Amino acid sequence: MKHRGSSKASRRYHNRVARRYDTIYDDAYWQFHDRLTWEAIKPHLPTDAAARCCDLGCGTGKWGLKLLKSGFPTTFVDHAPAMIERTREKLQEQAARASRATLLVADIVDLTALESDQFELILAMGDPLSICSDPSRAVREMRRICRPGGIVIATVDNQLAAMDYYLQKGDLDGLETLLRSGRTRWLTADIEEQFELTTFTPAGFKGLFERAGFSIVRLSGKTVIPIRQFKEMLQDEAAFDRLMRLETDLAADPTAAARAAHLQITARKPLKPA
Repeated sequence: MKHRGSSKASRRYHNRVARRYDTIYDDAYWQFHDRLTWEAIKPHLPTDAAARCCDLGCGTGKWGLKLLKSGFPTTFVDHAPAMIERTREKLQEQAARASRATLLVADIVDLTALESDQFELILAMGDPLSICSDPSRAVREMRRICRPGGIVIATVDNQLAAMDYYLQKGDLDGLETLLRSGRTRWLTADIEEQFELTTFTPAGFKGLFERAGFSIVRLSGKTVIPIRQFKEMLQDEAAFDRLMRLETDLAADPTAAARAAHLQITARKPLKPA
């Protein structure tokens, strides 16, 4: 699933929106989504405060900054220089911790700037595996830089959820292309910023990591409840907490992931043989 021609368009788009990226994802739904995400990450935080962590496709640093605030030395990686610069600005507000941060402009399909077997926890949130030119190569790179026994948590776009777009348009050709290739496009007004996305079924996402040599700890969907269409419900604190409990329960059933917009995987790199 290679689409190298889209890398430049993706970088162009993410460079342009870097200054306002956080405001794009700032409403009740994304607060719900982010709390759900962090609750899934917390059980896998390293027990050793010196353990190194990595935020791949870090954007403006949302998850890497949480890791850094939790006390872990953290490497931030993004293919868009403007995103890394925005992260650097945020680090100035964490002067005491900034020295434990490393910032790198790089594509996740080529992480040769990073040494092998060094990260205890790697996050790839916001679907960088769907955005990149070669998801298989990117996952192999994740395995290389992950320590034996370490954890990778990553998200992608769900192919089964993407069907609705083509059905609503009555675009049978587009639907068939999606289902046969897994590919769709990020649609923006500027055609030069439209880039190809790779979507995955739950089984396909598991296979991506298994072929790279990972063992699967968990596969879940985000969000299984289509709460984005009803986000006004989240304004009520009691309803927010209740929906969070329901969503957490659904995440425990891997078959429920097929209904979600995005898929999230937790995978472990096997320990080296004794």
